[in-house]
Amino acid sequence: MKMKYFSCSLKYVTFLILMISFLSCSSSEEEEAKMYQTILQSLKDNQSKFNIKLNGDDFYKQESIFNGHLEILEKTFTISYFDQFDSNVMIHFGGNKWYAGRPIKIPVKLESGYSSNVMIGRMKDKEKRLGEGYLMAEGFLTFKCFTKEKIIMTLEGKAKKYPKVDAASPSFDVKGTIVIKNPKINFLSVDEKAAFYEKY
Repeated sequence: MKMKYFSCSLKYVTFLILMISFLSCSSSEEEEAKMYQTILQSLKDNQSKFNIKLNGDDFYKQESIFNGHLEILEKTFTISYFDQFDSNVMIHFGGNKWYAGRPIKIPVKLESGYSSNVMIGRMKDKEKRLGEGYLMAEGFLTFKCFTKEKIIMTLEGKAKKYPKVDAASPSFDVKGTIVIKNPKINFLSVDEKAAFYEKY
């Protein structure tokens, strides 16, 4: 009798844990969706927002708005964006059907010492034209939403300060979101039905 009672109690506890996990995930996804929609509503066409944190601190100014060059091809994806303060972001990667996964998840790595999929930079002293840049050394770039109307990405991993980016150089935690509204795509050659998908 005691064993039967224990078994029922265990099933009930397991059920509660699963329900709490499900509700927590649902709530988290709803909050995430609201956040992205709020950012999109604050942007004009062909504008983008890069909310990047380096070791927990904002890398770009809150008022920074980016735009620039976006190219999508069957085997490559390229972004070269600048904000009003001369900060910049460059993302480039390639691969056969790189867009096949759901969500699209691109590994970020540092090769040949100075070549990375993702580079972030900002101006520290505009008069002296002094800036600082970081190359992502490892991590992932994930597409949450990928359509002609909006591109939503997250990035997370480690970055190294340029130009000291060898194995012995210190690494910094990097995490952020990228939201692009109605981007002006300079050239589009991709299987849209296979590549594009909308989550938010």
